[in-house]
Amino acid sequence: MYLAAFSILLQIGTQPFNSTAAVGAAATYTENTIAVLLTLLAILAVSIQVARGYFLRILRKFTLRLAADIWWLLFVILRDASIFLMVFLGFELFYPGIYGDFAIAVPFELLAINVFAAALVILLVVDTDENPKYNTWITILVGLGALLYIFGTITVTESPTVLSVLPATVSNSNSNFWGFMNNTFNSQNNPTLAMYSFYVCFLILAIEGGIAFYYGLKGNLPKAQFRTKAKPVVKAPPVPQNPAAPSQQNNL
Repeated sequence: MYLAAFSILLQIGTQPFNSTAAVGAAATYTENTIAVLLTLLAILAVSIQVARGYFLRILRKFTLRLAADIWWLLFVILRDASIFLMVFLGFELFYPGIYGDFAIAVPFELLAINVFAAALVILLVVDTDENPKYNTWITILVGLGALLYIFGTITVTESPTVLSVLPATVSNSNSNFWGFMNNTFNSQNNPTLAMYSFYVCFLILAIEGGIAFYYGLKGNLPKAQFRTKAKPVVKAPPVPQNPAAPSQQNNL
């Protein structure tokens, strides 16, 4: 990444200033930076989720409630923030205009964002820390999302770099693994697959966003609107007073 940034800055410095070229170079550098950052976030998300048992084991060793709260808060922030940032920054992959400018692994990277979005929806809807079944689902989804994104990045996005050191007869052949991945799943070389992947994955992302919005709206509405099966409250009749009590007091 640093060599790419240096070469971009070198090209800008050695050539006359061109606003179009400068914007294009800045966009390419931003896309490369986000791609590398998403890889690190995917590794962080799956590592934190897998290490949940370690966090719980250390949590029981704290004697101070404040220290235990800070330790658990650290786990929740790292887990939820990494998943949220994967979806937030990964939305850049749903801009069809970059498919021809940047080597995007389709459909691997787009599906990875869908899987992380599904994990985020589960975190929004249910309390996964209190339900082991949903926590298992979060672990599976985060692990699958990280696998899809890292596999696509290494085998497709980085394939042109690998092929650059191979002979031309080998790099252009589909019999070679790197050549097959580059020719088939690289958005620059297969725009048809890139657009079909965009249509399907964007539809999935829209459905996930609709579910999250629905539950977010449901949580903001008054609870009385959701009590459709509430039983009417019947008040007990007042206890009658003893009518003889006033007459006895008068006689006294």
